[in-house]
Amino acid sequence: MARAKVGDERRGQILAAFEVCVVRDGLAKTTLQKVADEAALPRSLVRYFIGNRDEMVNVLIDAMMVRAEQEMAEVYPAGKPMTPRELVNFVFVSLFDNDTTNGVVSELWLLAQRDEAVKARLAKLYERMQDEIVTQMALAGFGRSKTARKRVAYGLMSLGYGDASYKFLSQTFEQKSALKQVALGMVERLEAEGQKNEK
Repeated sequence: MARAKVGDERRGQILAAFEVCVVRDGLAKTTLQKVADEAALPRSLVRYFIGNRDEMVNVLIDAMMVRAEQEMAEVYPAGKPMTPRELVNFVFVSLFDNDTTNGVVSELWLLAQRDEAVKARLAKLYERMQDEIVTQMALAGFGRSKTARKRVAYGLMSLGYGDASYKFLSQTFEQKSALKQVALGMVERLEAEGQKNEK
């Protein structure tokens, strides 16, 4: 049991180092040796726990989704419906307001243009995020159908991702606030539709 815990800690340490290297040097220039140096571990140990760089990319994508799910569980306990504002804040802050994660995702998008396997994994990541948002909407009773919830969830994610992207262009507080208001309006309309359905 203790050995498994050490293994998990090592993987976490290596993934954190991998993220730092990807944001700093770009995915194309990130090597196992650079990751090993950043993690202050022997290269052989990095390869033992994670494998080659391609395997590291797969593990990283999985870890990003697990992190998002853990953040949701910590902030919003299971079984407790989210308000429209809480849902918008989760998407804009928990999912998309992390410079390190956004830097890694940008690199993955570039790689996905050339690598069909990474493209498929990245699509799966966003699909899982969308499904989690749809689940939260259903729990709160938003919308009349799953189709309506999926449509709004997709719109929310698009606004959240766009908001994060515009940060690099010196986005102002007023612009961010305006985007969040648009997102909130979408969710509140969906909430109202669900309430009508109950009557």
